[in-house]
Amino acid sequence: MKIYENIESERERIQECIRKFGWTSDHNLDWFANSIISKDGKPVFIEFSDGTGLLTHKYPDRWRIWSDPLCDKSFAAGKILEFCKQVLVGEIKEVWCDDVSDKIYPELGNNALIELNDIYYSLKWPVLDMSKYDPSLPGGHFKDMRNAKSKFYREHKVEILKTNQLAKGDLLKIVDNWQSEVLKKQKEDVYDLKYRLIIEHSFKGFTTSRAMVVDSKPVGFNAGYEVPNHLGRFAGVIGIHDYSLKDLGTILWLEDLEWIKNAGYKDMDMQGDEEGGGLKLKIKFGGRVERKTDTFSIERI
Repeated sequence: MKIYENIESERERIQECIRKFGWTSDHNLDWFANSIISKDGKPVFIEFSDGTGLLTHKYPDRWRIWSDPLCDKSFAAGKILEFCKQVLVGEIKEVWCDDVSDKIYPELGNNALIELNDIYYSLKWPVLDMSKYDPSLPGGHFKDMRNAKSKFYREHKVEILKTNQLAKGDLLKIVDNWQSEVLKKQKEDVYDLKYRLIIEHSFKGFTTSRAMVVDSKPVGFNAGYEVPNHLGRFAGVIGIHDYSLKDLGTILWLEDLEWIKNAGYKDMDMQGDEEGGGLKLKIKFGGRVERKTDTFSIERI
């Protein structure tokens, strides 16, 4: 097992591994590299002797595994265990597995060499067949959304611009306002740094990044990319808005769906959600839950 801490110098090595073994919507080098939780984190690539890999974030006292290992799914738990045996030493107290397939946790539970903590949370990941999505939102179950869209565009001047047409400061202000509103509802686990780093790095690695400007003010942005080894699948990874207008979240969501539809993609990875309103909305659009993931930590015995 080799550890590569210089992501840029190993970019082609990592990209090749993702091209061969990537399959989740988080298997994107730049999204991973910018998604550290805090500034003391560092993206690190792990390469196993058989050419498979692991995307990880290293912190002073812990490691975090980003999505599933880059390997055959049947070997995933073994790769995580191999990694844990090597890094759970010294000051490293735990390894977190962030949003990995739900088959991994029970497989790791059969190993007596590690202490497996309870699952912190689980997500369900719907995929939408874009051929079934109609931007006109027909039917009674879309009536409220259809009316909200009509009212929004009637009362406001809406422009969709590429993010590089705006100053980075304007995009960062959207994140500031988004974070401020989210913190009123939840006091922890508001991870804003990855959005700030993606903006600073000009959305490198993304197929598209678009800002919504309403009445001459930038109020939100969408961004995403193609999922590796899923021909025609698009991941709507980022959708952030500043909560400044009624129904803005709905309008931004509809803009993303319409862009993906018009771009000709076969289906859309709608991203993971816990049970609740967000998941219900995605199912309402016709999303079919394709996989379930768990987040949990591993400690040394």
